[in-house]
Amino acid sequence: MKRRFINLVQDTLKNGSFTMHRIRSSSLFHPRKHKGNPSPPTSPVEAKLPKPVCTLNLSIRKENGGEFMFMPFGSGRDKIVSADQDGIVLVHNIRQKRLSSMPRLKSWNGNSVAVTLGNDLYLIDRCPYELCRFQSYQSCFKALIHGKPPADVHGLRGWYWHSLPPPPYVEASGYEPSCDSKIDSSAVVRDSIWFSARAGIGTYSFDTGSREWRKVGSWELPFRGNAQYVPELGRWLGFSRGRENQFLCASDLSAAATDGAAPTLCRVWQEDMATYPENWVLLTSDLVRVDARRFCIARQFEVCDDEYHFTDENFAVFTGVELKRSDTAEDGIQVVKHKSIRYNFDRELLQLVC
Repeated sequence: MKRRFINLVQDTLKNGSFTMHRIRSSSLFHPRKHKGNPSPPTSPVEAKLPKPVCTLNLSIRKENGGEFMFMPFGSGRDKIVSADQDGIVLVHNIRQKRLSSMPRLKSWNGNSVAVTLGNDLYLIDRCPYELCRFQSYQSCFKALIHGKPPADVHGLRGWYWHSLPPPPYVEASGYEPSCDSKIDSSAVVRDSIWFSARAGIGTYSFDTGSREWRKVGSWELPFRGNAQYVPELGRWLGFSRGRENQFLCASDLSAAATDGAAPTLCRVWQEDMATYPENWVLLTSDLVRVDARRFCIARQFEVCDDEYHFTDENFAVFTGVELKRSDTAEDGIQVVKHKSIRYNFDRELLQLVC
């Protein structure tokens, strides 16, 4: 299924007010009838963000350090879930311009890892904890699933938050939730979700069918953030772990799923980052799948002056890339760069959603 739009949310600097923008994915790619590999410009073309399609008004208390999160929802392309510091969960249907509510979260952590699997949404705290230590809260790992209610809830079929068991390492002697041991990468492998944590904890797999955990290995996934599986290439695609140089990279997790062998990067694409000026400071990198082999790389930057002080210049660069099989390229994968567009903005936040 082709993704026609790339959705992003921008903070308006007004309490709880955000604007939703939609960028046509076709604007990042040359026509398919284009013969040969395109010759992309060395620098991004500047453009204005499209006019917002809607405004999202949420109950966010910024003066109290309120947290929020926007996440893609369902297997379609037009629904977005928002959650605020009060645990209020809303579904925004962009195409139909309709707003609906979901069951409230009893506990909420804006610093969570969100994974969409089919129509279900899984949330896990980056620093998971034992539930018995925080009895008044929901589990640190939960899923929004449509179907029968949880065992402790009476009701009809519908959407419910299901509390899931935390990863088993949280019960190990000496474990304490901290930034040193936080989850910083994930991937969907078959019907399981893999999470990697720091401090030598390694990688654990959660089976969404049996709702059981198992340790995959003492190693960490070679990605930073969430990696996406590309069945046409038999590879997982994501960004390398470097903080300042988050290169697009590929790895094969199949062997690790079978025998627990530590996966390695089989393709690292550095060309696009090499073209950016040194005073561009990378903030975030996101990867959006457009169709079978086409992706959008969305990166946010700040600019430093000659004395390495941050200026007020903030912007995002969206780049269209296409992956092809090749007998001569590294690991048989060729990365073709299409168009690159720079969007300037003067507000606090530009959050890619899906």
